[in-house]
Amino acid sequence: MAKGKKGTNRQSASSPAPGKTNTTNTKVNKAVSAESTGSSGTAGLVIAALAFFLYAPSLRYGYVLDDQMMYVNNQYVQEGFAGIGKILSTESFAGFFGEQKNLLVGGRYRPLSIVTFAIEKGLFGQNAALSHFINLLLYALLGWLTYRTLRRIFPPQEKGSWWFSLAGLATLLYILHPIHSEAVANVKGRDEIMAALGAVGALYASWRYAQTGELRWNIIASVIFFLGLLSKENALTFIAVIPLALYYFGSASKRHLLINAGTLALTGVVYLALRYAVVGQLLGGPDADPNPMNDPFVNLSTSNKYATIFLTLGWYLKLMVFPHPLTHDYYPYHVPVVGFDDWRALLGLALHVALAGVAIWGLWKKNVPTFAAAFYLITLSIVSNLPFNVGAFMNERFVFLPSLGFSLFCAWLIVAFLPKKLGLSAGQSYPLGLGLIAVVSLGYAFKTFTRLPDWKDETTLNEAAYRISTGSARAKLFHAVAIFRNEYAQLPTNELKKAKLNEMIPMVAEATRILPEYKAAWGFMAGLAGERYKIDLQLQPMLDVFAQAAVYDPDSRSIHDFMKYVKPSSGAVPEAIADFAYQVGYLHFAQQKRDMEHARQYLNYGVGTEGVDPRIEAALKNLR
Repeated sequence: MAKGKKGTNRQSASSPAPGKTNTTNTKVNKAVSAESTGSSGTAGLVIAALAFFLYAPSLRYGYVLDDQMMYVNNQYVQEGFAGIGKILSTESFAGFFGEQKNLLVGGRYRPLSIVTFAIEKGLFGQNAALSHFINLLLYALLGWLTYRTLRRIFPPQEKGSWWFSLAGLATLLYILHPIHSEAVANVKGRDEIMAALGAVGALYASWRYAQTGELRWNIIASVIFFLGLLSKENALTFIAVIPLALYYFGSASKRHLLINAGTLALTGVVYLALRYAVVGQLLGGPDADPNPMNDPFVNLSTSNKYATIFLTLGWYLKLMVFPHPLTHDYYPYHVPVVGFDDWRALLGLALHVALAGVAIWGLWKKNVPTFAAAFYLITLSIVSNLPFNVGAFMNERFVFLPSLGFSLFCAWLIVAFLPKKLGLSAGQSYPLGLGLIAVVSLGYAFKTFTRLPDWKDETTLNEAAYRISTGSARAKLFHAVAIFRNEYAQLPTNELKKAKLNEMIPMVAEATRILPEYKAAWGFMAGLAGERYKIDLQLQPMLDVFAQAAVYDPDSRSIHDFMKYVKPSSGAVPEAIADFAYQVGYLHFAQQKRDMEHARQYLNYGVGTEGVDPRIEAALKNLR
């Protein structure tokens, strides 16, 4: 690498050192704007093709996870075109529940990706291969658009390979990063891809406006940005990212900068106003369902809450650098609850304070690494749980946008920092850079290919979560549920069924141990107890489980269906059932909970046509 060239903003490793000389940057951008598509167009298409074919195996996969809520069992989506108006005018979970449930703090309003599902359904019917194909096309488009955008901001030298330019390598690493596997392989993850398209597209159009002053580009930026916001709220962070990019690397007048920033901010306000009109909440809002599965911080002290948050933020950085192992399940308590006496929380805090310092320093330095730090922190902020609760400890899809900042930093390390630090000439730096690019890219691609099969169907996904998310109550339960649905019912003999029950019951018991108030786990545990009774006809063990499950899930369908099944239609009620009815109905619901409705429901299981137990008779009189 040639050293000591002052007065230019070109990096000798084929990418610029932005922010040093805006005049040179402007000239280069004009040259880039005037050139034919040529190598630039070819590079964009290569990146798009890589993005598509990397995830091509998912074309054989089905609908999994939240696809059920957002597509398969969403009544508005199933109505096709007729449901679009409802999708646009209701909270995003309303199509599944039939009404707004406010399960998560702030609610959700992400209609645009759901509208695309309804259009799919209306035109072609429900087709998982088509749904995945559209995800892949959108991801390929994102790769192409990201490269075209970064290439304008960081124009390459006239000579050199596109993959050894800042724009080319940053986009390549971004597209290949395995942490994107959830957003791309899960059909519901389309909201992440579309939000990123809206955000990056707005950056592209804003850059064109800042460079040309043509008002149409500012309008285009606003429209594209609004569409991104309708896909997912994460795009809001580009209200800060875009002006920062223009300030760091552009040469626009203050007037154009202010007009663009004001237009984007106004677009954000319009979206938030629409969101509030539909959902009745902004991004925070009142408390939602006090359930650790929807609010993992609900029972934590302030100290534990923020220590755990900084642990997860450190975890994100670890996954950026070394994306293994990957899982969709970070539910309680795969992410452990910690205090500030845990080194992991302190490390996460220290790293992010350092990143914030670098980002602030960049306001004066205006270079690539400081911008990358600012980009990462700004786009992470909305999903960090710091400004407001997002309803989960963490998720890999949450860093879909922040990973672009990380990829930009890695590209800068390879094409600029390391060659300069090692004092290498351009000829010497190329083999080193190419070797690093090959190692990282092949590693990313290998990890993505090995992770993708987990998304094939519910069984493979739950098996992977059970294997990786060892501390998650949800992973234990869902793996048992998958076994029950896909294996248990097909077993031909009671002996085989009993063996399978003995395999599932400890999994669900472990889920209730991890999270004692886990309502869904207790309901399923009651169902398994009922299945075991059908095989061995041992009443007391089933009632013992029901007595525990009723405390957390009093409306369990399994409990009530099996109680109707075992209670005699006439004659005296067996003593075991009477004891159960009195214990649960009177001692628990009437005396402890003062829940008279459930007390009466359970006490009535102890009432027969002959010889009512005097305890139950007295208890029912007291309820009157």
